[in-house]
Amino acid sequence: MNRQSIVTLTVAATCAALLSGCNGEHGTATPAPTSSATTPGSDVPDSGAPAVANPLPDQVLAGSPCDTALTAAQVSDFLGDTGPGKTEDAELGPLCQWDSTSGSGAGLTVGYDTKSDQGLSLAYKNTKPKSSLWKELSPVQEYPAIAYGDTSDKRLCNVVVGVTDKLTYGVTLILGDRAAADGKDACEISRSVADLVLTNLKARA
Repeated sequence: MNRQSIVTLTVAATCAALLSGCNGEHGTATPAPTSSATTPGSDVPDSGAPAVANPLPDQVLAGSPCDTALTAAQVSDFLGDTGPGKTEDAELGPLCQWDSTSGSGAGLTVGYDTKSDQGLSLAYKNTKPKSSLWKELSPVQEYPAIAYGDTSDKRLCNVVVGVTDKLTYGVTLILGDRAAADGKDACEISRSVADLVLTNLKARA
């Protein structure tokens, strides 16, 4: 898989992880499908999504994930050397994407869904029926989480964690060549990243 394919795949996966429409070539946001729109006054959770028992303050998802989700050292622990995170204001909230500079194809994106007001319910409603890989994970520090992806692509996994009934953050990880060859579990590593992000978010509460 060449470098451009990896970058395009990362952008496409990020859009899926955050349930947002975007242009895979350039990573620019486009209007989300009508089915993703929030109905004013609608009650969540719904569609089988679990409730968040101890919601965090909304402010923990303020700002860019490039500044608040992970430190540079933490990103390096998962990807090795990277360039600076690339910020994007996507349809459902801000994203930050990091790409390994080693040529391995590894990539990591963290995004905050701060605009849909549907929380994990959006994933249960729109993503679960379409995903060949869907897992309800053990809670991340007591916060409900799911993982999803495509069973034909074991290098990539998306994890979404609910921090309130209306707010989530998502992690999309693409394994590098060496990790993929060694049979590493992309969902397991994505969950580890999500756990670290949550620790950092809690420090903002």
